[in-house]
Amino acid sequence: MTERVAQLQFGRFVHPIYREQLHAVPTGWRYESPHPALTDPTMPTKRVVEQRSRLAPVRTLAERVALRVLSEVGYVHRIRARRGGDSAIIHSCERLLRRSPLPYIVDLEHAELFVLYQRAALERPWARAELGRALRDERLRFLLPWSDAARRSLLAVVSPATAAAIEPKLRVVSPAIRLAAERPRARRAGEPLRVLFVGTAFYEKGAVEAVRAVRALRESHAAALDIVTYAPPEWAASFAAEPWLSLHAPAGADLIQRLYARADVLLFPSHMDTFGYVVLEALAHGIPVLAPRHLALTETVQDGLSGLLFKAENMLYGPDTRCAFRHVLPPPRRYLEALRKPSEAYVRGIAEALARVAGEPGLHEQLAGGAFEAVRSGRLSIDRRRALLGELYAATAAA
Repeated sequence: MTERVAQLQFGRFVHPIYREQLHAVPTGWRYESPHPALTDPTMPTKRVVEQRSRLAPVRTLAERVALRVLSEVGYVHRIRARRGGDSAIIHSCERLLRRSPLPYIVDLEHAELFVLYQRAALERPWARAELGRALRDERLRFLLPWSDAARRSLLAVVSPATAAAIEPKLRVVSPAIRLAAERPRARRAGEPLRVLFVGTAFYEKGAVEAVRAVRALRESHAAALDIVTYAPPEWAASFAAEPWLSLHAPAGADLIQRLYARADVLLFPSHMDTFGYVVLEALAHGIPVLAPRHLALTETVQDGLSGLLFKAENMLYGPDTRCAFRHVLPPPRRYLEALRKPSEAYVRGIAEALARVAGEPGLHEQLAGGAFEAVRSGRLSIDRRRALLGELYAATAAA
């Protein structure tokens, strides 16, 4: 049988999640994309300003100014795609297309990515109208939000007429990931609970409460923390006096794989993520995840089955899925100050969740098994995504 071609379309940078999606191509299809990030594992897959770069402050300031200006004039981000070879459809990855040469679908982590995560742009009537026209484009056959929270975020920013028009196009299709372990993680008898935290943005990803929660946990249970982040100097200096805490500078995939290999749980108290790819990575290793009870995390982490959810605090996106601020690069100073000083109640809630995993007989085994199954055969499995996309690709090509 001749395979049909789905052309993957990216912007300049590629979210690392898409390398994994190459393994979920539906039967009878193959992917084509000229973007080198998909085949070159050494190429950065998204823009990360290296803190050690001497040009980083200038580049960061220029980016912030540009985003501020674009959002105030009501900019909606769309790109052009060229038809490649014998492609039948285009699968656009988080980018709306302008004058698409083929029928296409687009997936999305959150609606505000279409305005570069600057909510201010959506305050302009002309921007909302342009977004509505782009979403109702007859060449755009399906919209694939990564979560139901992402679906709701899109319906929340468009007019009622546009919402009614695009509702038939909406299909929630979660990113998937391959299993990275042969079996669920088993805790080592008699050893401390090994907690892993991964997040380059120290305050925004919740490193403060991660450290404080594990400190509190150690008052009643043996525990150790591996933390992968760019730590501010004052925090890094304090970690040196705590032998149970190991600080790692973000590096390549080899480091993360080594840390997954010895972790018992992933602690993910992020304030800013609208999905959280690191959660999928942990589940693929059969590792339970502890995270805030908030938006997409309530879908990727099944409370009591594949992890534990705790009450959220100081989240960048509200329960209505909208950003709390008009501009997020950087967030307002008062917000960053709040992240530096999480409440005692919030830290205690995280510590209590950790204590349950450390102390309740059989709980870790139960959660690790649920994490493993979520990736082996659940909503995060490669087979499930492949089947869903197969139906949508066929419908897009036939329309």
